Amino acid sequence: MTTIERLSDEDARILARERGAVRGHFCKILVIAGRHDPRSLRTHVEPRLAALPRLRDRLVDAPLGLAPPAWLPDPEFALHRHVRDGGRAYDQAQLERTVAALMEERLDREQPLWSIDVVALDEDRTALVLRLHHCMADGATAMRIIRTLLVDQHAPGPAGGLGGATPFAERPSRVTLLVDALRWRAAWLAQRARRRRGPAPADGDGRRNGRLAAIRRELALEGRPSPLARPAGPRRQVAFSSFPLEAMKALGHSAPERATVNDVVLAAVAGGLRRWLAHTGAEAHQMRVKVPVSLHASNEAATANRDSFMVVHLPLDESDPVARLCAIAADTRERKAAHDADQLDAFFNDLGRLSRSLERLAQRWAMSPRVFALNVSNVPGPQGELTVMGSPLVEMHTVAEIAERHALRVAVVSAVGRLSFGLCADADAVVGLDVVRDGIGAELEALRAALPTA
Repeated sequence: MTTIERLSDEDARILARERGAVRGHFCKILVIAGRHDPRSLRTHVEPRLAALPRLRDRLVDAPLGLAPPAWLPDPEFALHRHVRDGGRAYDQAQLERTVAALMEERLDREQPLWSIDVVALDEDRTALVLRLHHCMADGATAMRIIRTLLVDQHAPGPAGGLGGATPFAERPSRVTLLVDALRWRAAWLAQRARRRRGPAPADGDGRRNGRLAAIRRELALEGRPSPLARPAGPRRQVAFSSFPLEAMKALGHSAPERATVNDVVLAAVAGGLRRWLAHTGAEAHQMRVKVPVSLHASNEAATANRDSFMVVHLPLDESDPVARLCAIAADTRERKAAHDADQLDAFFNDLGRLSRSLERLAQRWAMSPRVFALNVSNVPGPQGELTVMGSPLVEMHTVAEIAERHALRVAVVSAVGRLSFGLCADADAVVGLDVVRDGIGAELEALRAALPTA
């Protein structure tokens, strides 16, 4: 009998955000040495799909909407639909335009929600542009997929990788789907009734006060509207820049107060935004950014999305780059010490147990442009010397989709000794994305000059 696996509540919320002009996927771009074509890549990945059965599954809505959509084997799965010829790009600007076009193109809900476009580059290189729907994977899960599907050194056994139904399992009938959806609905209603009848969690004053303090820090509304709070349009623009990872670490170690690589990342983004505001003639002011925090345990089975977030202040009105870095580092230390990401995760979970309506209201509040202006994520990628199809991995970039009234998204990934900033923006709402990209590099150079030991 086929086990019917459904979207989690978090994954279902992510799927629901794909509406209007907002797409639901993100891209990982792997640049490898040598010339490779879609046929050779299909030969490379086909035997690895057994370890990633989710990549053969498609989403199927529950009858009458009684339950979340289910992952079921696609009876018409064809690898050539997912590994495609992406054409040619002669330089980075053309590659950025190719990725931007792929960010505009929706993944087909009638098929498994992923694709790889093989793009020929100059200097005898090839870019593999992997798109994954966010309801299938977050940043940590995406890296597991990349290691299993593409990286030579991580060829898996048949039991590893991302979960899913057995690749060639028999597709359940409509009656089976209806019965399972009714069973899921009955279990959900019974669980909800038990939670309402059960005693309230025994939170002490300290825990309750900590929860309230975290909510005030992370979900407070800004007085000034964000300049990025624009309705999402259909066109995207993309920009990349990368820097040696060791140089980023050295900047953090050289700061007057302890700073992590992620603090340096946020300071670099602050510098880029400060220069962009000046370019547009806007006044520099404090801007809040949402920073996703992975809650994946190191030993847990692969799952799609398991994260929370914290909201960090970027003091764009501060003229000194070192002072900006120190202020950001102090802000993140406070939030980490208070475990704000875990507190928020518990808060939303508790609301869901109490009332789905209250939970949805709180989630909408948390997505307000008055709570944060843009999302800045940072995911560690594979390190060391790696190969794909026998060719060295030269660099890796990542870009993630914007959200409604959040016209810019910054996604950062570290791999093969470098750290890459990937910027994705609404092409009509953000004029001068290259100013942000170049400003990130200028800010890192300003920090290096101001911190002589870096």
